[in-house]
Amino acid sequence: MRKIKADVPGVITGTVLTGAATIYLLNDEGLVQTGDLGLTAAILLVVAGAVGLAASRRS
Repeated sequence: MRKIKADVPGVITGTVLTGAATIYLLNDEGLVQTGDLGLTAAILLVVAGAVGLAASRRS
């Protein structure tokens, strides 16, 4: 069976958009203050990237 290559640009775009939407929702709901956005953004984007890569490598 032929192995499908991961869509790297799609994974990166999805990671950025998912992270941005999550940060927006957390800020809008008041769960994260504006001063905390730097660390929160970094953590969310790293986690979203790891999940995206894991999903793209799944057999």
